[in-house]
Amino acid sequence: MDSLSLPILIAGAVALLVFGLTMAVVGMVNNEKKKLSQRLGGEGKKTGGASSLPLSITRNDDETSGASTYLVRWRPLEGLHRIVVQAYPNMNVTLFLCIVGTCALFMFIMGTSLTNNLVIACVALALGAYFPFLLLMQKRSRRQRQIALQLPEALDFLSRVLQAGHSFSTGIQMMSEELPDPLKSEFRRCYEQHSLGQPLEDTLKEMATRIESTDFAFFITATLIQRQTGGDLSEVLKNISNMVRQRIRLAQHVKAKTAEGRFTGYILVAFPAVMFVLVAFMNPGYAHNLTGTSVGQKMLGVAFGLQLMGLYAIRKLTTVKV
Repeated sequence: MDSLSLPILIAGAVALLVFGLTMAVVGMVNNEKKKLSQRLGGEGKKTGGASSLPLSITRNDDETSGASTYLVRWRPLEGLHRIVVQAYPNMNVTLFLCIVGTCALFMFIMGTSLTNNLVIACVALALGAYFPFLLLMQKRSRRQRQIALQLPEALDFLSRVLQAGHSFSTGIQMMSEELPDPLKSEFRRCYEQHSLGQPLEDTLKEMATRIESTDFAFFITATLIQRQTGGDLSEVLKNISNMVRQRIRLAQHVKAKTAEGRFTGYILVAFPAVMFVLVAFMNPGYAHNLTGTSVGQKMLGVAFGLQLMGLYAIRKLTTVKV
């Protein structure tokens, strides 16, 4: 096992590095979030010496305290703080960095004590530092997906409340009591901030920052425009609710159509590993040509990294954004 640990850990570190660089490049060339921030931030063209829509989505300084106040001023950590809040609303970036450091240190100690190899220990440290980020992104995606599925019903509920003659702030209060989590906690936080004296427009913009969803941004933008210009907000909410439902239905249809391709990709990635394990049990001498020689270990490491890259490529090809 010691002969296999080094190439596998190195291949894993290389694959994670390639994945991180790829995601960074994709984030740089993807201007969708930038356009959304500009639209909500009122950074577009100005008419008459004033912005067309005086909105801005920025970091909420009240959500940070102590060391976090200074950490989030650095742009990379400011983005990390936004992701942490979207995944765990009650956590700050300082606590998350402490968790990352603890996991990395634990993996480094384990790698040193088990192998007495500095290279393997450093690779284990990198993997230990990456694991909390992986869980964070999965939690964030799962939470935002739940919010997206709950949003149509929430908009219909708010529309009925407004049609019954209640005010918008009362509707926010009722949503914070009647809706399921996680959307319930977001509206409760919005209403509590408004009750403490913060303007309702600012609380809505901060809620849009925490959720960071295109569909939810439509709701916030329509609400803020209506509060400035007037109009039937309940009818607008119904239209947005129907649009969100159609988007969800289309996304589910696309996911069903691409299920065969995704399942095929998983099989193609898992098949070589399963066959190698079976051959290693049936004929250890034959598998020793790969596990017992330096050339074979390098080939295993390269193959492992290429398998991960192939899985990522298949997922990108079978993922269609709606």
